[in-house]
Amino acid sequence: MISNIEGISLLDELRFRRWNTAITDLWHVECEQSAGGTYVSRAPLLVAILDCIGNTRVNVRTPGNCLTATERKQGCLYYIPAGMEFSSEILGECRLRHLDIHLDVSALENSMENTFDRQILETPRLGFCDPRINSIVRLLADDLEHGMTGSQMYGEGLVTALTAALLQPAPTNEPQRKRGKLSPHHLRKTVDYIEQNCGRTIRLDELAQLTGLSQSYFCSAFRETTGMPPQQWQMKARVERAKSLLKDADTPLATVALRVGFADQAHLTRVFRKIAGTTPGAWRKEQFA
Repeated sequence: MISNIEGISLLDELRFRRWNTAITDLWHVECEQSAGGTYVSRAPLLVAILDCIGNTRVNVRTPGNCLTATERKQGCLYYIPAGMEFSSEILGECRLRHLDIHLDVSALENSMENTFDRQILETPRLGFCDPRINSIVRLLADDLEHGMTGSQMYGEGLVTALTAALLQPAPTNEPQRKRGKLSPHHLRKTVDYIEQNCGRTIRLDELAQLTGLSQSYFCSAFRETTGMPPQQWQMKARVERAKSLLKDADTPLATVALRVGFADQAHLTRVFRKIAGTTPGAWRKEQFA
């Protein structure tokens, strides 16, 4: 997990446990007014709010994506796909206890015989509530709270049940909303704006204002037109800008990463490999071969 946080401090030591298909972390933190941060998880991540003490709200969003959730009640769940940047803002002083579940996709494929829909793994869900998942989360948190007294078999069963509930497809009879596409003019205007500003976090409302559309409609229309959400298009633009800088053999990779908006060299390498199919260093060597 790559994170950049402000105004958040630990009240108890972090407790974690490794399972066959996941790692669970139990956090107990104190948050100042307007505390928050940005995060990128290397693995699919489920965050479950166990307790929230204080008059506050938790605002979670995925930059450049159509999802934003503001909640203040315990029991809220937030699912973030691997590699997707997301941010949190605590609107008021509070104490939070939350459980994070980091999923191991390779282990899941082996244990579930690849029977789950990978599109579900790649779709963020913010501020939802599932009684089944919440019940399991409580049991896993209690195990960590009491010094991991539960047996490995018991815990593995809980993780398996949680994963199955999380990755359960939506009912086939669920109505699908018909989505429109962006006009060529709006698409070009949006793409130009993303590429010119890709080195910083671009808010969804900025892009929606360019087209005069609502945020939710714009996000759906952009995905329908391009096949990807705005946030993914921004990552692609950052990689293209990184390629231009990599053509200068004297520019360190860490410098390239910062100039194009990545948190560090490791973040650049992970996104670059996913989009370009190779590492920045290997791509640079090919240019001078």
